[in-house]
Amino acid sequence: MRPASRGFTLIELAVVVALLIFMASGLAAVCAGMTRSSRAESTRALVRALDAACDSYRTKMGSYPGFPRATSDTTVLHRALCVPAPPLGPFIELPSSRLSCAPQIHDDWGWPIRYSLPGLRRNQPGDNSRRFDLDASSTEGGVIGNWPEAR
Repeated sequence: MRPASRGFTLIELAVVVALLIFMASGLAAVCAGMTRSSRAESTRALVRALDAACDSYRTKMGSYPGFPRATSDTTVLHRALCVPAPPLGPFIELPSSRLSCAPQIHDDWGWPIRYSLPGLRRNQPGDNSRRFDLDASSTEGGVIGNWPEAR
């Protein structure tokens, strides 16, 4: 009789490999969800910064960018807020990744943010019909904007 060899059988190795693959696929799914939520939060921060920059522009210039009416992508915002205008300088400085297709400002999924002046009537408390709308809503990121129900 042969002595018992020490080692793993082929079935034991297959089970271990299958468990490792299962755990790795679960980890990949969790990481994908974290990436999606971090992109959404980064886009929310961008919308808040653009909202503050538009208010700052109004304080210094007397009206919002594109007054009396602007409905478009963010070309109007890029010209008014990001391009230095002496002696005021830029109202907001964005990383180059946001300006990859200048003169537009993009969200984290690469879509241009939309800007509307005046804002749409929302008929809710905190209605911003006299202000402007910033809209970065997409199928990937959900509803992201500067109106009260999107916050």
